[in-house]
Amino acid sequence: MPKRRRFHRPIGKRRYRRLFIVATEGSKTEPQYFALFNNEESLVKVCCVKGQNDSAPPKVLKRMMDYLENSGLRSTDEAWLVVDRDNWTEEQLGKLYHWSKQAENYGFALS
Repeated sequence: MPKRRRFHRPIGKRRYRRLFIVATEGSKTEPQYFALFNNEESLVKVCCVKGQNDSAPPKVLKRMMDYLENSGLRSTDEAWLVVDRDNWTEEQLGKLYHWSKQAENYGFALS
């Protein structure tokens, strides 16, 4: 009688999904847009840090800094500030730009 072979299922390692932390002005549209990137097949995961009615650039920056202080960021992950140009001053937007230059994995997007 033939010997039974043992079935051994190798334990798969889930590939790390690169994380993008995005602080936005809006509380509805932008988070909905960035949520489109979150599915099981995606190699990235987007976490949207949203506010209520505090869309001014300094508030967006504060939300991001608070998030990073509490959660941290891996060296392979990225943190992005995303704001509309609107009527914000150059000084307000400049603070976000200068923050984005503090680390290689920080970014600033202006629409």
